[in-house]
Amino acid sequence: MSVLATYSRFRFLWGAVDWQGGSGSPYSGAQTGANLGTSAAAGAGVGVRRAVLCWDRSLMLAGMDDAQSHFDFLNYTAGVPDDSWTAGDFTTLETAITTWWSSIRGSFDNAMQLRDIKWYRHGPGINPPNPAERVVSPLMLGTSASSALPPQVASTITFRVAPRRSWGRTYLPGLCTPALTSEGGLANATVDALANATDTLVHTANAADFPLVVVSNHLNATLVVEAIEVDDVLDIQRKRRYKHYQYRVIKNT
Repeated sequence: MSVLATYSRFRFLWGAVDWQGGSGSPYSGAQTGANLGTSAAAGAGVGVRRAVLCWDRSLMLAGMDDAQSHFDFLNYTAGVPDDSWTAGDFTTLETAITTWWSSIRGSFDNAMQLRDIKWYRHGPGINPPNPAERVVSPLMLGTSASSALPPQVASTITFRVAPRRSWGRTYLPGLCTPALTSEGGLANATVDALANATDTLVHTANAADFPLVVVSNHLNATLVVEAIEVDDVLDIQRKRRYKHYQYRVIKNT
C-alpha cells in the first residue's frame, strides 16, 4: 500500500482524542480516485454509479419482497475520473454483470430471478430522493431445481480496499443445498466459482476503465477495490426472511 509520509494520525480513548496532521488523506490518488470534487451530486463533481441487482423472489412465495445486491463503479477516461456516463458505458457493465450471473446461477434457486439492474448516483452529497438513472431488466432466473436455503441465508463477497475499516461487502441470496458441504458451509467448488466469476467481472470492468470501488463515508473518499474475497461462511440477512408463516402450532401448557 502506498502511503503518503506527510500524513500522521493519533486516535485513542475510543475516539475521544482524534488528531490528524499533514496531508488530508494517507492514501494515494490511485487508491482513492483523484479529482472527484467535493460532492458526488450532479454538477458538483464525479459520482460513482451503483448497480443495484434486484432479485425477484415472488416465485418462491407470492408476496415476497425483492432482495438486493450491489456493485459500485467509477468511470475513467484517459486516466481521469469522468462523470459523463453514456448508454454504452452502462451497457458494457450490464453485459459483464449478466455474464457474471450466467456463470454462477447454477447454484441458485430457479424461482429467484435477476429481474432488474438499477443504476444510481452514489457518494457524498447525494440525498434522497435519489431516483435511478437507468433501469434494465435481464429477467434471468437461477437454474438449480434443488431445495433452497432459507431466504435470509446469503453468501458474501467482500471488497478489500487499502484501509481495512472501509472494506465493502455485498450479499447474494437464493443458494440451494448442493452448494453446501455436509457441515453447512459453502462448498469449496462454490466458493471458487463465485470468486472466479467476480474476479472476471472486476477485470472486465477494469479493462474498460470502470474500476470497482467502495465509497468510504468516514474517509470521505472513493477507494479502488484491490482484491475480492469469498469464503465458506454463510451470513444472515434478517430482513430477507419470510414475513409471514405458512404453518404453525401453538400448544397451551
